[in-house]
Amino acid sequence: MKLVKYIFIFALTIISLEVSAQTKTNVFYGMALPMGDTKDYINPASFRGANIEFEKFVNPSIGVGLLVGWNTFYEAKDRATQPLPSGNGEITSNEYRYLNAIPIQATGKYYFADDDAVVRPFVGIAAGTYYMEQRRDNGLFSTSDKGWTWSVAPKAGLLVPVNYRTSLAISVDYSTSFKSSDVPQQNWLGINIGFSWDY
Repeated sequence: MKLVKYIFIFALTIISLEVSAQTKTNVFYGMALPMGDTKDYINPASFRGANIEFEKFVNPSIGVGLLVGWNTFYEAKDRATQPLPSGNGEITSNEYRYLNAIPIQATGKYYFADDDAVVRPFVGIAAGTYYMEQRRDNGLFSTSDKGWTWSVAPKAGLLVPVNYRTSLAISVDYSTSFKSSDVPQQNWLGINIGFSWDY
């Protein structure tokens, strides 16, 4: 897929930046609150998510990188009568809804303080693609939509240094996975906590 190819070309460009540039690895545990179309499909918050980001600084205030991760949402609906996926008849059962999202995104951040500051606030954006899988299970019947979509996620957060090379990292982002021919649009508010390592 062309989109994935372009993202990997961008990643190789980042890796090829001069070795003297500061490099970070950011690892986050992620929680997510469904919004918009996602909330209509699955209402409960998700506590199952993780992201890893590799970041290089092009100057002391601007970092660019590559992020990959995973988020999953789940909801069990009460027993009810639902139409069969084929449209021929109905079934009475509990319904289980799932949504899995795997991002591959280029990232950019602007840091408002030097790396020796007590706190380093930042704003940024991630853009690229999500592999999305949306599934419903009703008794023996299961339906799913899956595919690649364009995505964007503005974010803000801060780093709190705990020693020379390690910082506590906290961020929030608003992820949008745009509608495609395979899957509907999805939106959620992410709350992330983790660590950032300089090397």
